[in-house]
Amino acid sequence: MTLQPRHFAFATLLHVVLFAALLFSGVQCSQKMETTPVVQGVLINPSDLHRLFPPAPPQPKPPEPKPPEPSTGPQPQVNAETTADEARQQQEKADQMRKMQEEKQRQDQQMKEEAAKREQLREQQIAQKREQDQAQLLKQQEEAAKKKQEEDKLKAEAAADQKKQAEEQLRKEAQREQQAQAAVDSKRKADAAQKAAKERKQREAELQQSLGVESAQLNQQIQNEWSLQLIAAITRAWARPPGTDQSLKAWLKITLSSTGEVQNASIATTSGVPLFDQTVRQAVYAASPLPLPRDASAFDPNITICFSPNPRNCSQ
Repeated sequence: MTLQPRHFAFATLLHVVLFAALLFSGVQCSQKMETTPVVQGVLINPSDLHRLFPPAPPQPKPPEPKPPEPSTGPQPQVNAETTADEARQQQEKADQMRKMQEEKQRQDQQMKEEAAKREQLREQQIAQKREQDQAQLLKQQEEAAKKKQEEDKLKAEAAADQKKQAEEQLRKEAQREQQAQAAVDSKRKADAAQKAAKERKQREAELQQSLGVESAQLNQQIQNEWSLQLIAAITRAWARPPGTDQSLKAWLKITLSSTGEVQNASIATTSGVPLFDQTVRQAVYAASPLPLPRDASAFDPNITICFSPNPRNCSQ
């Protein structure tokens, strides 16, 4: 329980009442007190003060001293020493009361100071505890923020990895689709070329059957014309090396697409001069696409022709 100022006031009043009762009860102390007596007090509720200590009845006034009667004869002398002792005792009682009050006031003041110190210490402890709690809370908030940043960073990295994996998966799927489409296109082209060749051969067979030898001669004539067209196109694209011998000739094996694009060109029979062979082969690629025969039935994707600076050399 916290001591309030009113408690000290009631305790002081109680001590005063006790001292007054001792002073007027006739109790006397003839010896001087060498030490200050210790008075113990009990804090009580103000409502119980009148019940425990009813007001003391008024003390009768001491009788007034009678004036000395005129002496008619020898009177007994007043005991001066007795009067001086009583005065001294009263003075001692008064001094004792004053000292006790001063001691009580000193004790009360000391108790107030100690209570103030305890209150100040308690407030300091509360403030220190509050600062510690605030520091702990701030530390916890910082740790929580740091933990959240780390979690967000991990989540972002995981999301980036997932996105990268998804993009890689999509890229692989697109690549597989492209490869599959390329395979389909390649197969379609091969099937179309095979079908065209088959149809061409079938038409040739039908043409040979219907026209006989005459048709074969016509077809050979068309192919000869086509060969001359091919040689002319290659000659226009040929970069003739200086000092080339007119007697040189080389046989070229050429693979064409249905549109005349050169797919492959090689030397079937060399001229014996590597530079000549190389320039002729380069001329074949430079002249691509080569002209097609005037009759599609005379087209041959694999054709062999003779090339020479002097075309007469190829007819020999």
